[in-house]
Amino acid sequence: MANITIAEIKRLLINKSIKHSSDMDFSGLDLSGLDFSGLTLASANFSDTLLIKTKFVKTFLSKGNFQGADLTEADLSNANLKEANLRRANLENAYLSRANLTKASLSSAKCKNASMTFANLNSCDLRNANLSSASFHGADLTRADLTSAITQGTSFKSAKLIGTKGYKPS
Repeated sequence: MANITIAEIKRLLINKSIKHSSDMDFSGLDLSGLDFSGLTLASANFSDTLLIKTKFVKTFLSKGNFQGADLTEADLSNANLKEANLRRANLENAYLSRANLTKASLSSAKCKNASMTFANLNSCDLRNANLSSASFHGADLTRADLTSAITQGTSFKSAKLIGTKGYKPS
């Protein structure tokens, strides 16, 4: 469970006093609608956290734990999620355009209607993920694993798919 209260987080965001922090524990909190844009939150724990419509634009979230988090309609554009754990996360209608998801795990994640245009998903684990109607336009999926992923209606237009496992063009 989190070691900080929602009121403390809101105060820190308003005062801009958490620009660079690592290993923060936000697990299990409802942080929906907050704006973490531009912050450095390396290795932060957001597991099982409600992050609906939360903003993480240009946020450094490398090695962050979002396992089981609800990121419905969250904005993670240009975020650095390298080696992040997004297993079983809900990313429906989320914006991950130009995000760095290199070596991230999105296995069993719900990414229905997500926008991952021009995102870097190099060596990303997307096994068993629901990618229905998501957009990977111009994304780099080199060596990504899409084994058993649901890709009905998904756009891979101009995507880089070299060495991708489990991808079956329709």
